[in-house]
Amino acid sequence: MKIKMFKNKLLFISFIIYFSAIASYALGLKLVTKETQLGVIPGQMFYETLTISPNSNHIAFAMESGRAINVILDGKVIGRYSNIGVAPFAFSPDGKHLAYPITKPTGWTVSLDGKEGKIYDGIASTIAFSPNGLSIAYGARKGNKWMIVVNAEERDKDSDSVLKDTPIFSPDSKRIAYGILKGTKWLLVVDGKIEKECNEIMENSIVFSHDSKHLAYAVKIGKKWMVVVDGKEYVSYTKITKGPVISKDGLNTAFAAERDNISYIVLNGNETQIDGDVEFIALSPDGKRIAYLLKKGYKQSLIVDGKESFQSDYIKGNIIAFSSNGNRVACARLLGTKWSVMVDGKFGKDYDRIIPNTVVFSPDSKHLAYIAQNNWKYFVVVDGVESNLYEGFVENSRLVFDNPTHLHGLMQNRGQYLKVDLDIQ
Repeated sequence: MKIKMFKNKLLFISFIIYFSAIASYALGLKLVTKETQLGVIPGQMFYETLTISPNSNHIAFAMESGRAINVILDGKVIGRYSNIGVAPFAFSPDGKHLAYPITKPTGWTVSLDGKEGKIYDGIASTIAFSPNGLSIAYGARKGNKWMIVVNAEERDKDSDSVLKDTPIFSPDSKRIAYGILKGTKWLLVVDGKIEKECNEIMENSIVFSHDSKHLAYAVKIGKKWMVVVDGKEYVSYTKITKGPVISKDGLNTAFAAERDNISYIVLNGNETQIDGDVEFIALSPDGKRIAYLLKKGYKQSLIVDGKESFQSDYIKGNIIAFSSNGNRVACARLLGTKWSVMVDGKFGKDYDRIIPNTVVFSPDSKHLAYIAQNNWKYFVVVDGVESNLYEGFVENSRLVFDNPTHLHGLMQNRGQYLKVDLDIQ
């Protein structure tokens, strides 16, 4: 059963809401849907700038408008510039703050909530917010030298480069880590102090634990790679292929590595030889369980607690989701032309496509949701119950559970971006 209210015909007015209800009694579950318009999908957008807030509540991007470039937030123009950096914008985790690089006649700067900062000769591609939204950091260049700017304070001003995807903040917002190049050596700087000097820092390898007390990263010294966890070195690898990953309790660390053409999965320093390339690693919140995706040729296997759960055709970017209590695990599978999601060792309905990065459990571990596609229409699936149909989903967005019985995501329909809220009843 569907119940729909009349939509406002003015396309540029955001936050116009209508309600619909989807009822399914096969599992005794009903989805009640609320849709909020977040603006028109423009044809002249700079897609490199399309950015989704971490909580999937907001959409921002840049687009041409005559001889100017407009910055759009949820369908509204919030800035107009002669030029702008073609790179992803940055939202604070709560979605309340937006930052992006812009160009001026005299150089580059970062706009934070519409206020422009100091002018530099260049801005690095990564702009980072602290989780509490109170701090912002990025790399900036003056002449041939780079530096890290943290809340307008300039640090390490004589650097030759800044590591991609840094700086990063700890979950409690009190710590910051980044990589800088000085001469021929890379320096990992944590809380303003040099943590490690090395030949190379693996991109995307710096990770804080959930409680911010633990830190892990991968570096190369000489010809060997190592993973460092709280100062302890796991050394003598030819390559670090994935990770490290820290469990939510901060007590367990896993990564994948190679030594002399032999591949290993390493959990708390204990090596297990594997046959294939590790694509993704996940630890349960309590750190007691490990799951990873193993690629061999054109096939991909899900390994849970050392045992193969299923084999799939290769899916790029696939992820593994553990429930909060660690008892349940879910992952998308592709066989031939059909997709399905495995949970609790069983596969759900076949679809033309599953959006892998959207697979998520509710906070109480009871519900599983993901975005699927059939016959060129997209919809949210919760415990096998399907929502309204949409013309598309928003790339790089995700489904977010706001509480155990409410979730939301971002979809596309009739030329509009939509925030779709679903109540589970």
